[in-house]
Amino acid sequence: MSLRFPGLISILLSVTLILTACESSEERAQKHYESGLALLKEGDVVRAMVEFRNVLQLNPTHKDARLTIARTQLENGDRQSAFGSYAVLVENYPENVEGHVELSEIAFLERDLETASRHGLTAKELEADNQRATIVVGAIDYINARKSGDEAKAAEIAAVVSEYLAMSPSNQIARQVVIEQLISVGDFDKAMPAIDKGLEFEPDDFQLLMAKMRLQVQENNLAGVEETLIRLVAEFPENEELQRMLFAFYLENDNLDGAEEYLRELADAPDAEAGAKMVIVQFLSQYRGIEAARAELNRLIGTGEDNFAFRVMLASMDYEEGKKDQALAEIEALLVDAEPNEETRNTKVLLARMLIDTGNPVGARARVEEVLSVDAGHAEALKLQAVWLTEEDKPGEAIVALRTALASAPQDAEIMTLMGLAHERAGARELAGERYAVAVDVSGSAIPESLRYAAFLAVDERFDAAIAVLQKALERAPQSIDLQSNLAFMYIRERDWNRATRIVWSLRAMETDAATAAANRIETEVLSRQERTEDTIAFLEGLIEDGDNDAATLMALLQNQVRDGRLDAATELMDERLADDPENPELRFLRAGLYTLSDEADKAEAEYRQLLEEFPGNDRILSTLYSRLIANGRDDDANALVEETLAQNPDARAALLIKASRLEGDKDFEGAIEIYERLYATDSSNLVLANNLASLITTHRNDEEGLDRAFAIASRLRGTDVPPFQDTYGWIEYRRGNYEEALAYLEPAAEGLSEDPFVQYHLAMTYIALERVEDARAALNRMMDLESDSDLPQFVSAREELAKLPPAQ
Repeated sequence: MSLRFPGLISILLSVTLILTACESSEERAQKHYESGLALLKEGDVVRAMVEFRNVLQLNPTHKDARLTIARTQLENGDRQSAFGSYAVLVENYPENVEGHVELSEIAFLERDLETASRHGLTAKELEADNQRATIVVGAIDYINARKSGDEAKAAEIAAVVSEYLAMSPSNQIARQVVIEQLISVGDFDKAMPAIDKGLEFEPDDFQLLMAKMRLQVQENNLAGVEETLIRLVAEFPENEELQRMLFAFYLENDNLDGAEEYLRELADAPDAEAGAKMVIVQFLSQYRGIEAARAELNRLIGTGEDNFAFRVMLASMDYEEGKKDQALAEIEALLVDAEPNEETRNTKVLLARMLIDTGNPVGARARVEEVLSVDAGHAEALKLQAVWLTEEDKPGEAIVALRTALASAPQDAEIMTLMGLAHERAGARELAGERYAVAVDVSGSAIPESLRYAAFLAVDERFDAAIAVLQKALERAPQSIDLQSNLAFMYIRERDWNRATRIVWSLRAMETDAATAAANRIETEVLSRQERTEDTIAFLEGLIEDGDNDAATLMALLQNQVRDGRLDAATELMDERLADDPENPELRFLRAGLYTLSDEADKAEAEYRQLLEEFPGNDRILSTLYSRLIANGRDDDANALVEETLAQNPDARAALLIKASRLEGDKDFEGAIEIYERLYATDSSNLVLANNLASLITTHRNDEEGLDRAFAIASRLRGTDVPPFQDTYGWIEYRRGNYEEALAYLEPAAEGLSEDPFVQYHLAMTYIALERVEDARAALNRMMDLESDSDLPQFVSAREELAKLPPAQ
């Protein structure tokens, strides 16, 4: 029999095959599901979950498999995965009450109240009397009532939830509400049993354990606090904050034995890092004394373990105790055969810092270069390199190095601070301020970073911002004397006497010598700024009578007595002090000043010279005596004094500055430049030195190399409003061909330094470059009026330029 409809036969055959395949897939899915249930019953969770996932591969909407997976994940404490599984379930089966209830509870416990509310309300719509959903919704209503301040409503909701808790004692959410309400109304006697009951159901519940500890603190149950903290640390070993809390608890309660024992437990743990043993050494050093720390290091070294780090730390202790050569030799010896790793690189940087401190910058740089040659991103080495680059007036290169360091230490406040210093050196104050602000932020408003940023803001007269920075830092370190003192002087500058006085009270309440001394200084300044001379003197006299021996207090009293015409009283007080302490150099220096005021110049000079013999090159003594000699017309004696001082102390800073100024006055500009270069090499951050050196170079040298060096030095002066600095920077910009930029600085400089012929010359040359003929003529004539017969190149040039100008119109 022939087939008349072959196409129909093939279609029917294919349909049959499809139906057979569907049935086979469902059957296979069911077999995997039943196999999974069996494995689950046997306790083989891993293989069971594999079977359930096989079910979902064959049938993604298999409700029972999805439910079983979600329940298993939740039972095993994997809330996040369970939430995902339940979410897929209710997406496919939106009428599934269990899925919505579980989602609402998980979301609530994770503090996602919006999601918890949505699923809780859905579950109640599907099943109005569902107790678990009712508890979730009630808990959210309770939280909202507390937030809005409706305590009556909160109490009413808590009472209802308490009834549900009685019916379902294991319900975590209901218990949270009940406990929170009991604590909020101060019913601690009932709160603690409620917490303990909850812990019977959930022994490792973090929130319950924390609530228990807080109650124990409230009840001053120190033994209970310790027990609960130990339990928390054991239950949550990865939580470092809990470890810090337990350690702090021991310290706060003067239980050093407990603190040490705890640190040793951490150090002896199988997974403990090597640094844990170092923490013990640091603890012993701070709380048991340096000898205890040394003994521990020697014990660790004697264990035969890898003791490189312990020996380095022991050498560091020697260094801190003044055995610097011995410590350096020990660390150098350790590095000879040390493995090239992170630890040895860190030690080389430590050694570099020691070498800087002991006056060996060459050796320090060599060690830093060694580190960077194998680890170009080593943050600590890059920080040192950046400091050197900034000091060498290479701020751009310093910033590049610091950006590299930032890649490996993005939250390092010191890197931010160093970037700020480099930007300042480059004259980019706005960028510097941004870096200092970030340093404050990443340090958590730490004291050094906050003080630096506040000082930076104060220079720009942004006092409100500076005060805000200090106030925030003080919130985190309320006992800081430095923060309180700086903030007080900011208030005084703003004439906010009340807030400054409140800081005085705060400092006095600390009842320490340092705080009291700071309070005295602030109170003295408040009285002085208010021009209450009588009150100021009475206050200071009271401090002196009470035994205050602070030199600043004595100085302030003497100044006020002299200002008020009480020279005899000041002299009497000083003589009394000297009778008790005749060799005190500070008192002798002040007495010499009183000799000057009472027209006993010979006695004053004799005392100053005697002090200089004992303290050769002392800046304050030398500067004072030199000024006295110059004021009395004894220039030769003054110059001889400087030369004598330099013969005794070639590095005497004040003597070098005076000599440089004298050479400049004598038109020996190269000699002055040489001295300024020498001083600048030792302190390139000094703004006055930088200005003087750059000014001399650009005014008295004409080579391009000198101009480039001067620009590198003076870049930090960009944006300045100080006339001498304006002249320096403006003339450099003129020399570089930036005439409009130069004019913006030189016009105010010439106004502020109207008696300086060189400044008038700089302005005149800028006017000529800008073809402002009459303005140039006026500036050149002003220069000639000040000094017409000089043969210095600038005056020769000025006369030539005047001759070139067209006749006045």
